[in-house]
Amino acid sequence: MVVKKKKAFIISAALLAAIALALSLNVFVRQKFIMASTYTELEYRGYTAQDVSEIKIEHSYLNRILSYNEWIISVEFKKEPGILFQFTYRDDDIIFEGVSSEPLLDKEEILDYSEKFKNGTLLGE
Repeated sequence: MVVKKKKAFIISAALLAAIALALSLNVFVRQKFIMASTYTELEYRGYTAQDVSEIKIEHSYLNRILSYNEWIISVEFKKEPGILFQFTYRDDDIIFEGVSSEPLLDKEEILDYSEKFKNGTLLGE
């Protein structure tokens, strides 16, 4: 009887480990795909990879369960340090969500950055 319980426990643990590994691998592969899609979206808007200082991609299964954005993408440009342009990945699209910074910008500055980004004039050569 003890052997059966031990065997069932080992099988359950192995199954959970396999599921965790598969989910982690899925996130890793999707992050690479989303990174490429983000660069494509930025190029579409008139920005190059050389303009970008950092792209950070965060994932949360809990957000997905709670009906929030599963993928959160933050882009920082070299010429605008400290200003993060937020995106999400949903339905195979990169969607612009807004602008954030630390410390927070006022409403007019946020709207100004958003409009400049959307128009492709943010980095104004």
